[in-house]
Amino acid sequence: MFILILCVLLNSFIGVIFKLFDRYKIENLQAIVVNYYICVLTAAVTIQSNPIPESLFYQPWIWHSMILGLLFILVFNVMAVTVQKTGVIMATIFQKMSLLAPAIIAIVWYNEHSGFSKISGIIIAIVAIILMSYSNIRKEDKTQIRSKSDTLIYPILTFLGSCLIDSAVFITDKKEFVKNGDTGFVASLFLFAAITGTFYLAYQIISGKTRLKLKNIIAGICLGIPNYFSIYLLFMALQQGLEGSVVFPVNNAGVLLLSSFYGILIFREKINNFKIAGFILAMLSIFLITT
Repeated sequence: MFILILCVLLNSFIGVIFKLFDRYKIENLQAIVVNYYICVLTAAVTIQSNPIPESLFYQPWIWHSMILGLLFILVFNVMAVTVQKTGVIMATIFQKMSLLAPAIIAIVWYNEHSGFSKISGIIIAIVAIILMSYSNIRKEDKTQIRSKSDTLIYPILTFLGSCLIDSAVFITDKKEFVKNGDTGFVASLFLFAAITGTFYLAYQIISGKTRLKLKNIIAGICLGIPNYFSIYLLFMALQQGLEGSVVFPVNNAGVLLLSSFYGILIFREKINNFKIAGFILAMLSIFLITT
């Protein structure tokens, strides 16, 4: 459970970094691509050697790492469009509700324990996510959602993409391709994400849609280190015996809980009834899921 707590702390810290992206007008794509390269570099520094296996394309997990790397970039871009089309609130809710996919797979496919307490906790976690996300909605976002209700396809794609990522992580762990937080696997999936993202970024630069800026590179460096360890620790949590139907709901609810707490302390976000109710329900859901 300690590893899962560290994972939640890191993911919520990543949320703070993304909030700072908005404040300092960071271009997300540039920062994200740099972040993936920094993740690979962080893995190298951690083990003090090249983290990418020499026989990379002969590894049993090669397709899993390639697919996850591709999904990382695709879902990021879909999420960005979702924010533009429907606002931050819709994107956040649909992305965080991805906890449903690995939880259902864990219970139905892998026969994990599914008592009344756990099922209730998962349902309450979803309600908490909606309440805490809604508490941060701005007036212009409300207008945006109402005026563009026909763009619901974008948050649905965000939800499906996030479900695919969480499910792929869980299934990869269950297939036991990755042992004890295999650094080679984690570094490789970030490498594939970096390469895919580089092609897309190069297209954007060549077509004149963007240009490299130092502040975006610095932002990517700041994001890369905690991002690497957040994924590494997620695999470690699963391999320490924690059930997937516990890890993903607790991680998502816990991250939003801490992110909202940071929002109040660091960004002076206002406390309202939605946020208070979300806090209480998030803590209740974590208690129910883990008992």
